[in-house]
Amino acid sequence: MIVNSNVHSNLHAVILAGGSGTRFWPLSREQSPKQLLDVFGQDSLLISALDRAEEVIGESGQIHIVVSKDLHDELQNHILSHEKWGSMSINYIIEPAARNTASALALAAAVVEACDPGGIIAMLPSDHIVERGERWIATMGAAVEGAADGSLVTVGLKPTGPETGYGYIQAKHTKRSDSVLAVKRFVEKPDYDTALSYLVEGNYYWNSGMLVARADTILAELEAVQIAHPDAPSASGNREIVEVSRALAKGADSADTRTRFGKLSNEPFDKAVLELSGKVKVVPATIDWSDVGSLLALEALQEPNERGTRVIGQGIDIDSVNTTSYSSKRLVATLGLTDTIVVDTEDATLIAAKDRVQDVRKVVEDLQRCKAPEAMQSQVSLRPWGSWTIVARADGYQVKEVKVHPGQSLSLQKHQQRSEHWVVVEGRATVQIDGETKIIEQGQSVFIPMDTLHRLSNNEKSLLHIVEVAVGDYLGEDDIERFDDRYDRQG
Repeated sequence: MIVNSNVHSNLHAVILAGGSGTRFWPLSREQSPKQLLDVFGQDSLLISALDRAEEVIGESGQIHIVVSKDLHDELQNHILSHEKWGSMSINYIIEPAARNTASALALAAAVVEACDPGGIIAMLPSDHIVERGERWIATMGAAVEGAADGSLVTVGLKPTGPETGYGYIQAKHTKRSDSVLAVKRFVEKPDYDTALSYLVEGNYYWNSGMLVARADTILAELEAVQIAHPDAPSASGNREIVEVSRALAKGADSADTRTRFGKLSNEPFDKAVLELSGKVKVVPATIDWSDVGSLLALEALQEPNERGTRVIGQGIDIDSVNTTSYSSKRLVATLGLTDTIVVDTEDATLIAAKDRVQDVRKVVEDLQRCKAPEAMQSQVSLRPWGSWTIVARADGYQVKEVKVHPGQSLSLQKHQQRSEHWVVVEGRATVQIDGETKIIEQGQSVFIPMDTLHRLSNNEKSLLHIVEVAVGDYLGEDDIERFDDRYDRQG
């Protein structure tokens, strides 16, 4: 691992991990969003973000993850299940409600300011693909140096083509040898001809969404921008964002404060501050990067055939043109399609025109309105003790395969809205029910009534595999009340 030997001792990596990834459905779900997917490599996008953060902060820095309270448990389980990161020290900053990046970053800045006055934040998205190594470290090192004087330093990628799917940062005309340039303006996603002119002009960069700044600068500039631009709607709630964030950081976690946080303006930090501030700079970078902004990012996994078509995973195609088919398990056959993307999972399939992939969120919104489970939950979820896979679900019941690693155990818990029936398929289960311990052998079963304290453990040296049938009016993962947990999970 390459570690930056010149890293600042008060450097904090802040990973924003609260996004729901609706444009990546059906691979992404509300309780298993895009940042938890391992489609693009051996590890998930979130784990890759943690690896990059470690390269930037070295051994003396601190990693914080900002996540909404609804996603915290699933995200923490995902990290705890990882061989390396499950034992690393991470500070979870839990948003009382999911807001946009202005509120998320302000809350992180308030936490860092409270514990480390003068601390510098490197804000990293959790759902991007970014090159690691020397160029990455050099880029972030330049940004850290540029932020020391109170600047808000963004990372701009040198364009490799007239890309219309990214926002752009225009730098002021400065010496090309400068590693940090003053920013003139931010530009929304341009049309092709405009993007081409930016490429020719040469002082425009793709907006990566990464930021380096002192924590106190972030908070001060939120307030300063609102004062300087009183008529800017995007900055009208900035002072309230700062006030509520500082209150939460100082421990004022009252119902009133949480309610106020939930009512904060839903603005990205770019619009609330960066597009209005005079303190913004950009570090031009040549690192490999993708924001994985839509399902078209899957096309990076495979080169197309002579007709521009890709068949990724389990599938066959006949005579389709400019079509992408993705399936990890089931066989998908495509025939004579044009400009189409097909994404298949175990419980849902999306077929869309390629020029409509940005509208996948509309599908998710419809699914959420009718409370479809396919919008909320993935079929598979990792846990520090093993994993579970949903085999079947319908109104009133759900069937899971549960696998528990040797020597591991679930938390001591109870459910208020469901009962469970466990059948041992492989291995030997140790089950606690209301203080009584039972050994359940292969082929045997045990029933856990609703509102009963229980724990499942694997005290053997081989895998424990059970089938769980849950019955109840509500079967969500948040119907878990933990009383003892070796992994120190909340909730």
